[in-house]
Amino acid sequence: MRFGPLLRLLRLPAVFTTFPDVLAGFALVFAAAELSQLIWLLLSSACLYLSGMVLNDCFDVEDDRRERANRPIPQGEISLATGWKLASLLMLAGIGFAGLGGTVSLAVSIVLAGTILAYDAGGKKTVIGPLLMGLCRGNNLLLGASAAGEVSALFAVPVICCAGLITLYVIGVTIFAFSEQTVSSRQRLRTGLGCCLLAMIGWGMLASFRSSQDAIRIVAVMLFLIAFQILRKAMPALRTREPDAVQGTIKAMLLAIPMLEAVVIIAHGGPGTLSLAIAAALMMLPGQLLARIIPMT
Repeated sequence: MRFGPLLRLLRLPAVFTTFPDVLAGFALVFAAAELSQLIWLLLSSACLYLSGMVLNDCFDVEDDRRERANRPIPQGEISLATGWKLASLLMLAGIGFAGLGGTVSLAVSIVLAGTILAYDAGGKKTVIGPLLMGLCRGNNLLLGASAAGEVSALFAVPVICCAGLITLYVIGVTIFAFSEQTVSSRQRLRTGLGCCLLAMIGWGMLASFRSSQDAIRIVAVMLFLIAFQILRKAMPALRTREPDAVQGTIKAMLLAIPMLEAVVIIAHGGPGTLSLAIAAALMMLPGQLLARIIPMT
């Protein structure tokens, strides 16, 4: 198996957007968590995400042969059987790594794996597809929060609110990306963009109720800059609805996730979590660099 097709199958740049979810969830329960657990949860998240990328292409192989023939499996660069084996190994590894973080982490990873499987196995083609994709991200944040070792920590405010908001944001991205390979529906693009902006408003409101004045000011500036960058990309996509413009906006939306999770950490992480916020924000860099040579969609 050649290395290049494998990286394209895994869509490696996008995996760096999953780590900030875990970092944010971990920061929200920082006082009750052990730092040593974080490495297992990051590894778990990466493996589960990558398994989802491979499963997507395995389940969609017939559609891809018609519509996305440049992907590794339709091109014959990687066999379908190899794809299934790789996806299974990655999913089992993801659950195993979570188990090393504790029983609660194991349970959350199983729920996350189930959501990934439900989406890839056909849920994405139904009306609940965007919700399933959003829940994958929300559960990923909860995976980080599971480091507290208590189920009750998963339902604490702002953990459950932040999980809900990243779910809403990714619902928006998924709706926006619905017809990315063809001319998109302007109404879908507007709906998807609206969900993303609504999630950002939600993050701002949550911070205004629960954060210090210094944190609120930083959060407001960061959210404004993120929204500006996404809108700058989205306006041409709304106007032309062409695949290149739409895919460029999707890329911007995905690469904004690390900054959004840094916002969460700044707003709600508390003392000692600044380094986690910086780490979350820096996850934009490897994703952006790799996206120049490896497609994210």
